[in-house]
Amino acid sequence: MQKFSNMSLSEVASAAAPATMPAAGRVAVPTAEPASLSAEALNIPRSGIRDVFDRVERVPDAISLTVGEPSATAAPHIVAAACEAAQAGRTRYTNVLGIPEYRKAVADYSARVKGLTYDPETEIQAVDGATIGLFLALKAVVGTGDEVIIPSPFFTSYDAEVMLCGGRPVTVALRPEHGMRVNAADIEAAITPRTRAVIINSPGNPTGAVTSAAELARIAEVCKQHNIWAISDEVYHPFVFGETFGETLGGEAAVAPSIAAVPGMKERTIVVESLSKTYAMTGWRIGYLLAPEAVIEQTGKIAELMHSSVNSLAQYAGVAALAGPQDHVAAMREEYRAKRQIVLDGLAGCPVLRLIEPQGAFYAFVDVRLTGLDSGEFADRLLDEEHVAVVPGEAFGEEGRGFVRLSYAGDAGELREGVARLRAFAERVWNPITGHHTATYHPMEVLA
Repeated sequence: MQKFSNMSLSEVASAAAPATMPAAGRVAVPTAEPASLSAEALNIPRSGIRDVFDRVERVPDAISLTVGEPSATAAPHIVAAACEAAQAGRTRYTNVLGIPEYRKAVADYSARVKGLTYDPETEIQAVDGATIGLFLALKAVVGTGDEVIIPSPFFTSYDAEVMLCGGRPVTVALRPEHGMRVNAADIEAAITPRTRAVIINSPGNPTGAVTSAAELARIAEVCKQHNIWAISDEVYHPFVFGETFGETLGGEAAVAPSIAAVPGMKERTIVVESLSKTYAMTGWRIGYLLAPEAVIEQTGKIAELMHSSVNSLAQYAGVAALAGPQDHVAAMREEYRAKRQIVLDGLAGCPVLRLIEPQGAFYAFVDVRLTGLDSGEFADRLLDEEHVAVVPGEAFGEEGRGFVRLSYAGDAGELREGVARLRAFAERVWNPITGHHTATYHPMEVLA
């Protein structure tokens, strides 16, 4: 099959057809055209991150600053819970909403850490990670032709998932002068009679921006005034680094505030969560939705058609993660804080790069426009010439063009070396004498 890998479907069909004429007396049967593919599938763009991953695989010694995945693994007590469940034979189908123990653990955690009160029987659903959770949320509230506002740059699946639900993604530019944080006035300006929802992602991927509780309150008023849903992607909620942005509840460490906590917003908010980042459980594929009962009734029906139930062992592991010791989460937060500082120190004073200072998650979104290179060309050449991989900003929407995203979740030594190479490359390609750059010269600055 390798010889067909670069062919179109029709070319594959032609190449696979018999090369000889049928024997005498036999009737030649015309080769059928391949069955058509759906327009919906064909119109869905491929993730720009996947394209980068494919290129990185061809550079074996590359330092990859692309993957949004903790370098840690799940804590021992989490792994032990899954093993114990397997040995006890807890491997059958579960309720489509999740086992009661998992939903109760989610409810207790949400109340303790975020100040959110949800009924585990009717307002919580286990999901196979946040991407599936987002799709279920969108499918429950978005119809054909409905619009969903997406602050941009955004996580790569948002627009495609809206399109798969028959909706129309409407992007609103996140502005550097606002620290790439979501702005209520910009959201309101994009609302039309077809608007059904706005997606909020804080802390944000790819920007690392954290939306303040005050701004979330203003966004909440917009949602209430125009009767639209807020779909809140909160998968990075424990990883905040500025006390200005985090909220502390019940003695827990500061977490990013949730729009669902704003009075009157629980009824019109769907919180999408995952254990992947918080507990280093990316491969376990386990998360949850918090939503009004009427929404969970619909997402539960849709989920039955997709997966019957979420992996039982992952749910038991999730109970241990949410209800057990949180020391490893605090340790990861401090590790990311230290790695974030490696990025800030490594780029400090650079005459050609500007940085939107990350306040959360584990990403830095670096402005490379002064180099004179398009961000796609910048990323390609950085990989080819310096063997360092970053993700070009346009992978996260057109508004990300001119920026590159780097993840500081990986090995600290590789991060330090990768940032040094990135800086050296940027300074090498920039030519202040010939005016090769396209914007006004500034030393590298951190935009708050």
